[in-house]
Amino acid sequence: MAKALGKIRQYREELKKRGIARAERFEVEFNVAGISSEALKSRLPTSSGDLQKSVTLFCEEVQIPGMILSNKEFNIGPWTFFRNTKIGFLGNEINFTFVTTEDWDLRGFFEQWMKECASTHSQELGYIDDITTTVEIKSLDLQGNVKKSWTLYEAMPKVLNLVPLSSGTTSAIRNTLIISAAWWESSSSEQSEGLTAFQSTGDD
Repeated sequence: MAKALGKIRQYREELKKRGIARAERFEVEFNVAGISSEALKSRLPTSSGDLQKSVTLFCEEVQIPGMILSNKEFNIGPWTFFRNTKIGFLGNEINFTFVTTEDWDLRGFFEQWMKECASTHSQELGYIDDITTTVEIKSLDLQGNVKKSWTLYEAMPKVLNLVPLSSGTTSAIRNTLIISAAWWESSSSEQSEGLTAFQSTGDD
């Protein structure tokens, strides 16, 4: 009779050595300064450095992007097989949820960013190089070290969701921004070793 490959003791030993990636230990970095639209920069509610830090501090929830393989049927006699045809990036709808501060700075930035993508008066579209940027999603350990990261390229806003307000609710207001990206790539743990949270902004 076949035996199980793993044992509970081995499982515990591996967890002690390698740890568990935790869903609440993450950090998001928008390259706000990388959005080259001069019109957007002139209307930012605060400086780009402050906004970049706000994105990192107040991002409450995010999704790690995925990949998808397309395939088609391939018939050999009476048998049907499936063969891959191409690979795609599941980065068309990445949801970012932010806690909203009383100055509404992040919401104001997202609104202006979307207006630069498509004018709310003329529907004129912005140049892709002016409105896109990179977004980095980082997985952290309990000490704040970056263990792995995913970088979204040619990222731009797609949906700025409705924000419900209610006199019967006593909770923080949250804004959800859905971003689309052309493609993404991830780092290896070896490449990320030694990086810490807020390294890009110089904060401890």
